[in-house]
Amino acid sequence: MKRKLAWVGMGAALAGCAGGGELGDESTGALQQGADCAYSVTTNTYNGPDYWGTIVFKNTGSAAMTSPTVAFTVPSGVTCDHDEAGWTHTQSGTTCTYSRTTGLTVGAGASYTFYYSTTSSSSFTAGSVRISDPSCGGTTPPPSTGLTTGQRKVAEGLTSIWENDTPALAYAYAENIGDGRGYTNGRAGFCTGTGDAIQVIECYRSLRASGNLMSKYMPGLTTINNRFLSTGQNQAGTSELDSLGNWRSDWAASYNNATTQADFKSCQDQVVERLYFTPALNEAKKWGLTSALSKAAFYDAYINHGSLSAFIKAANNALGNSAQVAPAVGTNGITESAFLQKFLEKRRDVLYADSTWREAVDRVAVYEKLRRQGNWSFSTAVRNDVRARDCWGTTYPASGYTVRQINPDGTWSTPSSSTYSCN
Repeated sequence: MKRKLAWVGMGAALAGCAGGGELGDESTGALQQGADCAYSVTTNTYNGPDYWGTIVFKNTGSAAMTSPTVAFTVPSGVTCDHDEAGWTHTQSGTTCTYSRTTGLTVGAGASYTFYYSTTSSSSFTAGSVRISDPSCGGTTPPPSTGLTTGQRKVAEGLTSIWENDTPALAYAYAENIGDGRGYTNGRAGFCTGTGDAIQVIECYRSLRASGNLMSKYMPGLTTINNRFLSTGQNQAGTSELDSLGNWRSDWAASYNNATTQADFKSCQDQVVERLYFTPALNEAKKWGLTSALSKAAFYDAYINHGSLSAFIKAANNALGNSAQVAPAVGTNGITESAFLQKFLEKRRDVLYADSTWREAVDRVAVYEKLRRQGNWSFSTAVRNDVRARDCWGTTYPASGYTVRQINPDGTWSTPSSSTYSCN
């Protein structure tokens, strides 16, 4: 489980850093540096006895690639562990992402042979191979399908309340909150000690060479990330970063500078899209949940915990679907409302059982209130004026989040008064 604990005024912001979570081992997808390119993979092998993988891809587009990124998945428990000259890599769950440390041109119609190594002595085929490059088009992936623009703004605004006590996405935020995960940063609480902050900086470096205040931190981030991968433990230390500059100041300045803001924002958005939002929508689709409310609840849990597997398994078990048949909704009379209810109850129990998480249990209550109200599509304004104790009893502590109102179009305000209720 990943934790982030910070206080903004009287509101508790408790959220998660990305990286390998303790609630599951599922892959959350590759970070895409730049846009998907037109390409074909002509060779994809991994020879276990030699610990050696080969991926050959052909640029089938009309423009040359200038700094390609290669991302792919490996079997669970396998670690990518080698960088060929000119390459560096990060790993999040089962996804390995290799990016260039120097320029590399792969002309239109040309092929490139990429080599990698892992800890596996068994042969396999790399999964979900993706080749991307800043020269292949825009830098921001298209929005995930399944939510309207307004619904997505509501979903992201709710999670931002738990992150920073405001529906406004806090791209400039950076702080060491003492939770054992290094610096916590940006709109989704990307952490330097859990493998996702480094992906933001890698992306940003590929987009902006000049005026990039964060590039100098890559050696320190790489050292920390390698330690994270080799030990499997979140990394609290920041000394490798502190010796290179003022991380908090440079992170904030990268967003607050009008020249660099668009690129820095784009990279944070890309990591959220790849690691959290798209996987959340995919999980909802897999289990047969179609509403904006269920998708928002899944997204928030992904940001908070990094995985949904334990919650989904528990919901299925509680509803008599111990075989984990998907889609669950429609199986043996299971409804979306019943599935979401059990999902939220399991998440509530996990938060409450942990002394650090306990003060954030109210974030689950909002989704339960909306479920009881039947506001499945966010067609009416959403308020977080509800506590876990309002839904499930007085044993739950009050988290102290500031009450906000988010309208169906995503605009928001701070109500002058509120009445706490779960109905």
